Amino acid sequence: MTGNPEAEYSRRPTAVVVHDPVRFGALDRLKAVAVEQLTDRFLFRDHPDIPRFASEYQAFAEAVTAAGIACVQVSDLVEDTPVILQALRGPNLMFTRDAAITLPWAPGVYLPSRMAKPIRRSETAVMSLVLERLGLRRVEWGGREDDCLEGGDAVPFARGRHRCLLVGYARRTTLSAVYRLGEALIPALADEIVAIELAPWRMNLDGGFLPVAEDVVVAHSPSVLSALLLDTTGSRPVDLFGMLREQEITIIDVSRDQSWLQQACNYLCLGNRTVIGYNMADDVVHRMRDAGLTVITIAGDELVKGRGGPRCMSRPVYQRLAARRSGRG
Repeated sequence: MTGNPEAEYSRRPTAVVVHDPVRFGALDRLKAVAVEQLTDRFLFRDHPDIPRFASEYQAFAEAVTAAGIACVQVSDLVEDTPVILQALRGPNLMFTRDAAITLPWAPGVYLPSRMAKPIRRSETAVMSLVLERLGLRRVEWGGREDDCLEGGDAVPFARGRHRCLLVGYARRTTLSAVYRLGEALIPALADEIVAIELAPWRMNLDGGFLPVAEDVVVAHSPSVLSALLLDTTGSRPVDLFGMLREQEITIIDVSRDQSWLQQACNYLCLGNRTVIGYNMADDVVHRMRDAGLTVITIAGDELVKGRGGPRCMSRPVYQRLAARRSGRG
């Protein structure tokens, strides 16, 4: 690999794919469910105040647009078939990050996810349709039926001149899926994968570890248990934080509660050291700004009840958009 590959934090997206669940009544389904059953049935932590949730979501979309990035609504690119409408009315499709993976150094392709939770499995077909209508080509990664992979566990990174995909595994992504991903990507579409073992309680990598600039990572460090580097020579253990220190990367540590309840590691990266995040962990935001980042903050007290942050609510597209086609009237 020659030159410096563009990572998620350094390449500005052409657009981000988003989905507003309030428009399709998705949150109304939560009303009849007891709070103690919400996580098991719909993956939400608490009942959202729907008008406030709608306002916060609108502010998120406006922050993306104000930063000069196009917001592409899922519903604008798909037909009103019963299967698609069922997905649009699901409360978790708002987390458009999870159903696919896009790569800043290979902007013309995407990889479909294989969701661990049955309630979310229809999202992959919907997101695949959207990305293909935006001009991206699907790359298959094989694996067994029980190999699970979510986009929230995949973070495009640059390790020196290496195109390095960080992939967390625990509850939502399996280690076997990471190996299948490596077979599909290395060496043509990535130079290496770092498989990061997460604490069993951690849902996705971007909830506890995220590079936000070439020299800054925001992390709840105890969430990371171990790491393996996969490349053309095979796989071997690596010291993830030692690797970061070798690159002179600053670690901004957050507490477990900040990472879990406030999504203090979860940011939408827009390039040029600019990110969008929630406004709840003030000390983390201040430390990021002290490190030279521009942090655009939005309210998230209701949005966070879905257990996701601005990164979760956005699927970046890095290539010039193809003409949009939709069967919607």
